[in-house]
Amino acid sequence: MSRFTLDPRVRVDLDEIWDYIGIENNNPVAASRQIEVLYEKFLLLANEPLLGQLREDLGKNLRAFVARPFVVLYRPTVHGIEVVQVVHFARDVYTVLRHAKTEPS
Repeated sequence: MSRFTLDPRVRVDLDEIWDYIGIENNNPVAASRQIEVLYEKFLLLANEPLLGQLREDLGKNLRAFVARPFVVLYRPTVHGIEVVQVVHFARDVYTVLRHAKTEPS
C-alpha cells in the first residue's frame, strides 16, 4: 500500500485552513470536513502519484493537483508521495511557494 508523508510545514498549512474556516468563518464542521477531504486527496495521490500535473517550473519533480479550493503540491516518492505544500487556488503559487522545501531531500 502506498503512503503519503507531509512536510512539517504542511501541518501548519492545514492548521491555518482549519482556523480560517472553523474560527474566522465560524464553521468548525466544514473546517473538519475540508481537512478530511484533503487527507483523502493525499491518499489518492499516494496511490496514483502521476495524477497531478508536472510543474517543473516550481521545483524538480514537483506536481500539482487541484483539490478545490486548494492546490496540493507534492513530489512522488518510492513509497507514494511527499506533500510539500497546500495552497489556496486563488493565491499566486509563485508568490507563496516555499522554495527552500521544494527540492528533494
